[in-house]
Amino acid sequence: MSVGTTMRWMGRSARNRAEVVGHQMKDRALEKRVERASDEADRLRFENELLRDEVTENRSEHSRILELLEKRFSAPQEIEVEVEKKSHKGRWLLFLMALGGGAYAWMKNRSNGTGSTDEWAGHPGDTPTTTQSGTSTL
Repeated sequence: MSVGTTMRWMGRSARNRAEVVGHQMKDRALEKRVERASDEADRLRFENELLRDEVTENRSEHSRILELLEKRFSAPQEIEVEVEKKSHKGRWLLFLMALGGGAYAWMKNRSNGTGSTDEWAGHPGDTPTTTQSGTSTL
């Protein structure tokens, strides 16, 4: 409903003035809305710029972190090879068995096959005899 239709009982000039005043009020209200929208747009632009700056900082920080992680994950393969040591239990057991076998063979050789425990160590009275060529034999 416009101002002109509600003011039928007044004169034409009053109606015209009322319509002008109504248009002015609408214009002022529209200007205020446009001004608020402009202020809101400026505020949103400022926030958008701040968010863009933050996003670019985060992206650069994320890329830096990813580079560090890639460096870290590429380097440990060499370290893992050094850290990972193989067990030498089998070698040690083989060495001990060879040592024991050598000692057993030496004792058997010293015992001359008789099986006596005194014979393998030799008798204190036994002295090596010298042959004509100058070598000693047992």
